[in-house]
Amino acid sequence: MKKLILIPLCLILTICAYGQVMADDNSSSAKAYQKEYNKNIKLTKINGVYIPGSLEEAFSRLERLSPPASIAKFQSGEESIVAKKLHYGIGRWMITNWNFFGGSRFSHMLKTKGVVHPDDMAQFVIRTFHRHLNNKPLDEESLIQELAVARKKTAQEVLGFQTKDNH
Repeated sequence: MKKLILIPLCLILTICAYGQVMADDNSSSAKAYQKEYNKNIKLTKINGVYIPGSLEEAFSRLERLSPPASIAKFQSGEESIVAKKLHYGIGRWMITNWNFFGGSRFSHMLKTKGVVHPDDMAQFVIRTFHRHLNNKPLDEESLIQELAVARKKTAQEVLGFQTKDNH
């Protein structure tokens, strides 16, 4: 009888100890991430790649990095269509090389504007770049709101929440 009680008790104690170790590990991981993030947002280059300091610099970099024919094709396309098509190309390139997940001076600037998710950052840059090339107002605030609403809706769908807007 004592063995039957000891086994679950040992199991519970092991689970509690493991949970505490994982919590401590997560806390130290969060601190390490924050330390690296704080360092990255001050750098002009990360992994040998120049990090833009502003949206205008990002536009300039994209123009220099892209062939003129690609820019012309991008410019002549409909914003929503080219933004979707380019997300997994130049969008992923920006997320990786401009360090949107790990933090960079550019991603930090976007976060201060209210664009917080790396995929939204890429969409924001692609769409405002398209507007810039077509001499249209960037209308950043409306785009930021649109991206935030879409991100919230996606999160709710993934988590299975129903709202008035998505059921």
